[in-house]
Amino acid sequence: MNKIISMSITASLGLFISACSLSPNLNIAEANYTFANDKQNNNNIDQKWWKEFEDDHLNKLVSLALKNNSDLKIAYIHLKQASAQLGIDFSNLMPKFDASANALRSKTSINAPTNKSGQFNYGNDFKMGLNLSYEIDLWGKYRDSYRASKSSFEASQYDYEAARLSIISNTVQTYFNLVNAYENENILQQAYEAAQEIYRINNEKFSTGTTGEYELSQAKANLESISLQYNQAQLNKENYLKALKILTSNDLNDILYQDQDYQTFNLKEFDIPTGITSEILLQRPDISSSLEKLMQKNYLIGVARSAFLPSLSLTGLLGFESNDLDTLVKNGSKTWNIGGSFLMPIFHWGEINENINLAKLNKDEAFINYENTLKTAFGEIRYALISRKNIRLQYDNALSSEQAYKRIYEIAKERYDIGEMSLQDYLEARQNWLNSQINFNNTKYSYANSIIDVIKAFGGGFNQQDENSWESTQKEEIQNLENSLK
Repeated sequence: MNKIISMSITASLGLFISACSLSPNLNIAEANYTFANDKQNNNNIDQKWWKEFEDDHLNKLVSLALKNNSDLKIAYIHLKQASAQLGIDFSNLMPKFDASANALRSKTSINAPTNKSGQFNYGNDFKMGLNLSYEIDLWGKYRDSYRASKSSFEASQYDYEAARLSIISNTVQTYFNLVNAYENENILQQAYEAAQEIYRINNEKFSTGTTGEYELSQAKANLESISLQYNQAQLNKENYLKALKILTSNDLNDILYQDQDYQTFNLKEFDIPTGITSEILLQRPDISSSLEKLMQKNYLIGVARSAFLPSLSLTGLLGFESNDLDTLVKNGSKTWNIGGSFLMPIFHWGEINENINLAKLNKDEAFINYENTLKTAFGEIRYALISRKNIRLQYDNALSSEQAYKRIYEIAKERYDIGEMSLQDYLEARQNWLNSQINFNNTKYSYANSIIDVIKAFGGGFNQQDENSWESTQKEEIQNLENSLK
C-alpha cells in the first residue's frame, strides 16, 4: 500500500508544464451540523474497536475476515487497478523516449530509372537511435486526465476502507447473532424439557381424572409452541453460522462441517461522545469516495472540452545511420531530426460537443450520488443514535423483567422444596424465567448490535488521530491480502 500511495505523491512532481485547465470550478456546499446539544466529550474509540469486547474468538474471526473475505479482495484489486491507471495517465505528462534499431539490405533493379550503371546494385542501411515524442499540454488535457485518475485512485482507497469497515461490522454483528442463537437454543432446550414434564404431569392427572381435557390441551399446545421455537432457534443458529463462515473462511470443509466456538457475551459500554459535529462525516469512507468520484467527473469535463482546441506535438530522433555496420557508431554516422505537428479539429459532426455534454451529465450524476450519500449518512447517524438510546431502555426493562422472573422462580423453588407448591406450578415458574432469559438475551444482543451501528455510521470510530497505528495495521492487512492473491 505504501508503494502505491508514494507513487501518487511522486507523480505530482511531474506537473512541470504550466497549462490552463478547462474543467469547471466545483462548488460544494458545506454541511455544518451538530448531532447533539451537549458539548463535545473526549472519546477513546479507536480503529480496533471490536477488541474492546474482549472476546478472543471474535478477534480471531475479524482477522480471518480481513484475510479471506472475497469482497475485500475485490475492493483491493480495484484499488490496484486504479493505481495502474494513475501510472498510465501520469506517463502522458512526460515525453516518450523509445530506442530503435533496424537493418535493411536492398537490391536495385538493373532497369530501375535511378540505376545508370546497368548492373545490379546492393546496399545496406543500418540505423540506431533514440526517438522522442511529446504532446505539449497546452490546455491541461493530460493534467486533467491525471487529476481525474488521481481522484479515482483515492476513491478506490476509500472504497477499500468502506468495504473493510462493512466486513468488520458484519462479522462482529453476525458473531453476536450467532452467540445469541446458541444461548437461545440452550435456553429453549431447557424450556422444552420443562414443557414436556408439565405435559406428562397433566397427562397423568387426566388419566386419573383429577384434571380436565382443557388443562391437558393447554399443556400440549404449550409443548408444541416451545418445540416450534426450539426448532426455529436451531435453524437460526445454522443460518448465522453459515453467514459467519462465508464471511471469514476460505476452507470449504470448514464451511460445510465445522461449528464455531464462542463465549458468553458480556455487555461492553462504549462512551459515545455527544455534541458531535458534521466534520465526523469526513471519516466516513463512502462520503469521501463519492466526493472523489465527483471531482473525477468534473476533471473529465476539461478533458472533453480540450478536444475543441488545437494540439501541438513534438517528435525527434537522435542516433546513427550508415551503410556499414562497422561504422555505425562513429562520429560521421551521427544523425538527428526534430519536427512538430499541429492539429486543429474543424468539423466532427457534433461528436466533440456530445462528448462534453456526456461528461457534464456524468458529473451531474456524480453530484446527485454525492448528495444521496450525504443524506443516507445523516439518516443512518440519526437512526443509529436513536436506536441505541431506545434499545438501551429496552435492555434495562428486559433486565428488570428477567430479574423479577428469576426471583419468582427462586421463591417457587423454595415453596416446592418444602411441599407448598405443586411440581406443575414450579415448572411453569421455571419456564417463565427461561422465556424472560430469551427476551433479555435478544435485547442484549440487539443493544450490542446498535453500538456497532453507531460506530459504523460514524466511519469506524471516533479516534482518528492515531495514524501510525492505522498505517501499521493497514500494512499488515494489505500484506495478508497480497499473499492470499498469489
